[in-house]
Amino acid sequence: MADIHARPDPGTAGGRSSPVRRRAYRPERVAVATESGVSIDACFGRTGSFRIYRLSEDGEGSRYELEETRPGPVPCRDRSHDDGVLDATAELLKDCGMVLAGKIGPAAVKALSDRGIVGLAAPLELEDALRRLARR
Repeated sequence: MADIHARPDPGTAGGRSSPVRRRAYRPERVAVATESGVSIDACFGRTGSFRIYRLSEDGEGSRYELEETRPGPVPCRDRSHDDGVLDATAELLKDCGMVLAGKIGPAAVKALSDRGIVGLAAPLELEDALRRLARR
């Protein structure tokens, strides 16, 4: 399963290549594909909306809050996807740093990545995933 709060950070030591180090990555906004509202259970290409959460930190610690539920086009139907609709969905989420979905295919990951968005399959409990991200 993907680590929802790590991003690779290549480095060097003494002129030699060293193992990839990981540092915490905490986006300001996260889009979540969920049908139940309890877990990250929806496929990126088959959901008709995304819940947008804002992650923040204040004097009392890290928090997350639901900003909106954003409707969008459904790019996948009958085991295939429409590239134009997939790009439109990724464009709709361009203000988010990360998208979490129960399932997400390589074409969706690429469409998001082209916009600087991390797309991950993270079939986890919604609150647990958001708490983990907010702590970073």
